[in-house]
Amino acid sequence: MVRIGLYLSLIISLLVSFNAWSFDKLTAKVDKNPAMLDESITLTVEANASLPREAFDTSVLEKDFKVVRTSVSNQMRKINLQESVSTTWTTILFPRTTGRLTIPSIKIYSIQSEPIDVLVVPVSQASSQTRNIFMTTSVLPETGYVQQQLTYQVRLYLAVELERGSLQVPTVDNVIMQQMGEDIESTAIQNGKRYRVIERNFSIIAQESGSLTLPSPIFEGSIRTRNRGSFGGLFNPSKPVNQIGPEVNIDILPIPSGYTDNWLPSEFVQINETWSDDISNFTVGEPITRTITLSAIGVDDSVLPSIDKRLPPSITAYPEQPQLTTVNKDNTLIAQKVLSMALVPSREGTFVLPEIRVPWFNTLTKTTEYAVIAAQSINVQPAAFNSTMPNALPTTTNSQPGTVIPGPAPILPWYQQAYPWQISTALVLILWAISLWIVPRKKSTDKLHSKTRHAQSTISLTRLQKTVEKGAFKYIEQECLTWLGQHFTAQPTLQGYTQQLNCTEFSEAVKAMYAFMYDKQGNELYVREQLKAALIQLEKEYLQSTRLDAKTSLAPLYPNP
Repeated sequence: MVRIGLYLSLIISLLVSFNAWSFDKLTAKVDKNPAMLDESITLTVEANASLPREAFDTSVLEKDFKVVRTSVSNQMRKINLQESVSTTWTTILFPRTTGRLTIPSIKIYSIQSEPIDVLVVPVSQASSQTRNIFMTTSVLPETGYVQQQLTYQVRLYLAVELERGSLQVPTVDNVIMQQMGEDIESTAIQNGKRYRVIERNFSIIAQESGSLTLPSPIFEGSIRTRNRGSFGGLFNPSKPVNQIGPEVNIDILPIPSGYTDNWLPSEFVQINETWSDDISNFTVGEPITRTITLSAIGVDDSVLPSIDKRLPPSITAYPEQPQLTTVNKDNTLIAQKVLSMALVPSREGTFVLPEIRVPWFNTLTKTTEYAVIAAQSINVQPAAFNSTMPNALPTTTNSQPGTVIPGPAPILPWYQQAYPWQISTALVLILWAISLWIVPRKKSTDKLHSKTRHAQSTISLTRLQKTVEKGAFKYIEQECLTWLGQHFTAQPTLQGYTQQLNCTEFSEAVKAMYAFMYDKQGNELYVREQLKAALIQLEKEYLQSTRLDAKTSLAPLYPNP
């Protein structure tokens, strides 16, 4: 197998060498001369031998021309029993400047082509001519600050029927470029000629200050030509077209000297807030969600600063992850940051939520401005206890002394109308019947009640621990309230018990549980273990000591004489 491979490589090298030996002619030509600055020039290089693709080095053309694309083809002809082989390279070029340019001699191996002089005229000299296709470019505004959005607009004018096409906009280092929306089509008339206009817009955000050059966009496609001799024009052949747009040079201004705040260049910035409930309904231990939205025009969301989350010490915040979005509206970027947080007050009273102030640089007035949410005062109400209202007492009408209110004689009830012996006999019979029904069941009922009371006093903590291990946190919260209410002064929220018991372990466990409930902060398994350990700590330090004090306070059964 090794020998076969060596033989094949030797044969291929001999064939290539034979083609190289038979190669003695190289020609070069262009499809137009003169040419306009924004028009493509097709350079065709042909060799009379079968040569590899890389034999033609296009780097010699880069000085005066922009090389867009090169294709290669091989062809074999047989005329009068004589075979001929050729290799053709087709290269699309765009002139870099006007004037007389030279396509230098193309050298392949030892064979060279003749140089070609090309006259390139500016577009303005050909404005009076009927042009079928051309492009324009522009940037709005014409200058801007670093990280400010500018709109780059490319327009393609077509006076012919387009069969297919693609528009290439080169990327630039240290510039974020993104197409905004779909292409926009319209019509326009220039120099008395109607054009179909295809408009494409890009947002460009420079990350560095200084001079910025946006390279020329390039259009490649094919148009339909009208050939009346082909069955009435039913089979019109297509013609390839290539067009280049002008470069755009803009100045990117730096951050003004002396500016020390977060850099946010925009034409308009605002900040507002919404609440999930009326802020007058703040209650100890009950969460209310505050949503803050920061919006800025003409930037992307990467430059939006963080939002101040300072709060009074007695109000705990459970913030969610900020939501960042950037949308396009009328070729303008609108960036938003939305921050939601659940606020849980731990005690009643009046508190002041601090002012939120976001500085930004107004690119229109060249001044620093501020988006502000003013400070506001809130009143936190104590937690409401669940209590049953007593039955309403009948109202009496006050009358003056000595006033007699006449009325009908009262009807006596049946027990006042019956004889005494009748009442006593009935009572004896009723008590006897009740004793026959209650006495046999009393032992089993008392036994069941004693078991129930015993289970409640010894299993409640065990059951609570099982709920902590496997149950949902909302059920854990409810059972904690029930268990604590059996041993301590009843409180409506767990925060109330943390203040009453003053147990650090239990307070930290409750905070960790609420942080996981509202914002998924922390590890769920760790939160459950922390709460379980805190409940055991409460059992040891508070409940057992309370039981011990109760035992030592009992009088001795057999006091000393």
